[in-house]
Amino acid sequence: CLAGTDAQARHALLLAKSLRDFGGSLSASPVMALVPVGGVIAAEIEAGLQACVATIVPYALPAALEAVPLAERAAGAAQAEVAARQVARLLVWLDSDSLLLREPRGLQIAPQAQIGCRPVDLRLIGSPWEEEPNAFWQAIYVGCGVDRQRVFPVRTTIEREIIRAYFNAGCLVARPEARLLRRWESAILTLAARDEFRELSGREGLFFHQAVLAGTLMATLRREEIAELPPTVNYPLHLHGRVAKERRPGSLSDLDTCRYESVFDHDDW
Repeated sequence: CLAGTDAQARHALLLAKSLRDFGGSLSASPVMALVPVGGVIAAEIEAGLQACVATIVPYALPAALEAVPLAERAAGAAQAEVAARQVARLLVWLDSDSLLLREPRGLQIAPQAQIGCRPVDLRLIGSPWEEEPNAFWQAIYVGCGVDRQRVFPVRTTIEREIIRAYFNAGCLVARPEARLLRRWESAILTLAARDEFRELSGREGLFFHQAVLAGTLMATLRREEIAELPPTVNYPLHLHGRVAKERRPGSLSDLDTCRYESVFDHDDW
């Protein structure tokens, strides 16, 4: 995970601790916290990460991506993929505001799968399946080289809307040798320089990196090589009140991992 800001570093420490405490047979898995080259994290957090046997890995954000919102997700993921080649069969790339709550069997993927992901929680800029793709998504497909025959539907996790494949970039399970996360970063670098993406604003600008992830995966992989991770993974604790009652977990112990964003900032968590 990323640990580039004070908040991310604190979250990364909690994530590492949760793996060590609740990870079961996977609790000793290597952990990498990525910090920008020249960046500094608080001494007590660094000491905590070291106590959890978490490696602090420096990463560099390409200058061309500095103005692209959330592009550090892709840059960090790409460099984590390089670092993981010699130490892991699978790389689990998580946003730092994640917790592991039990042995994360849901993060395992079938042998034929090259990557595992969760659909987005909310549609937002997603492309409704029953409508033609808008100009933004058409440009994503053309820019990434997506054959329209490879586009497939997924359901958003909250409202269960059917949209064209569009995944949460904060929870990915990748085989390092497939180089998919490096392809993602490379595609953002290429597309961000094009006129049709240079002036993006609003949600399209904010989630451009995530749309490029979907385009990269569909351009590179067959449908069976993209595993949809189960709903026990990346459960949106911050959106718990919007999950249909029949689909809510009965306990945190029923989940592999969760995302919490700012949930602990509220009095009613």
